[in-house]
Amino acid sequence: MSKFEKAQKNLKNDMLVLFVLELIIFIFLIINNSFNFFALIFAIMLFVGYLFAKKGQKTAGTIGIIVGILMMTTILSGDFIDFLLGLFVLIHSVKYNKLTKVSN
Repeated sequence: MSKFEKAQKNLKNDMLVLFVLELIIFIFLIINNSFNFFALIFAIMLFVGYLFAKKGQKTAGTIGIIVGILMMTTILSGDFIDFLLGLFVLIHSVKYNKLTKVSN
């Protein structure tokens, strides 16, 4: 397995897991009558990023960087778990983008 394939696999796994978590959070919030617009936006962006990563396109890394930074800003509201998850996505996205340049 090449370095790019490994980075692609890591990014796809990150985005898929976070997509499922954001959907669960979104559904939970709807059940509790509190709507969080950001959970829906994160879920959509992660799903689109996953599709791009599956194709091996650089856009996936860019989406991952954006989502990672946005998730990391949740530390301001005391959400440490989202901060860590955002950090992982950010790291994997940067690595993916670097390797995308090399492989193309």
